[in-house]
Amino acid sequence: MIRRFIIAFVFLTGLVPSPALTQDKPVSKDDQAAAWSAPTVSYSADMVFTNDRGRSRTARIYYTPEKQRLEFKAGNEIVAIIFDQDANKAYQLLLNARGWRPVSTAVPQYNFGISDPSSSRKKLGTESMGGLPVTKYQVSSKTRMGDEFDGTAWATKDRIIVKIIGVVARKTLKQRLTMELQNLKVGLIDDALFVVPVTYKKLPPLEIRN
Repeated sequence: MIRRFIIAFVFLTGLVPSPALTQDKPVSKDDQAAAWSAPTVSYSADMVFTNDRGRSRTARIYYTPEKQRLEFKAGNEIVAIIFDQDANKAYQLLLNARGWRPVSTAVPQYNFGISDPSSSRKKLGTESMGGLPVTKYQVSSKTRMGDEFDGTAWATKDRIIVKIIGVVARKTLKQRLTMELQNLKVGLIDDALFVVPVTYKKLPPLEIRN
């Protein structure tokens, strides 16, 4: 189940705002400016997901404002998904099989809609996490596909959400989940990570569905 939510974490929302959620209080200018929209800097990190039973899975993210790459293990295969927003294209790479295919999917977001300006949030304070100053928020969000998140999020000044704790709900399925970034590095990402290697063989197209 935790792998299903990792995939949902990537594929089920777009960077365009989702339908607005009801907010109990107006959002202050401070809250609006502090963390809510996509990250404005390039970074790489390991995303560690842990469920309420203590089981963990890890995915690797390489992020730039224009392109993203996510790597995760699926059985004996290591899968990488490359999103090129400028070209409006996405690719799936099978690293062990050395193959690739185009995929049809929405522009990704990596935090269940938490970064959308339409999400409901309340600033709780500031902390230090992994040596970084972060702002802590109580948040509620909803993706365009209907997934909902309620919990707590921590974000850097560059709008990178470094940790979330809460409940993700999809229809009748609910999962308490923690996501935390580890080995976070902010800075330039090698362009080669967003290119399909010329030695990879092309596979039949695959459409990613909800």
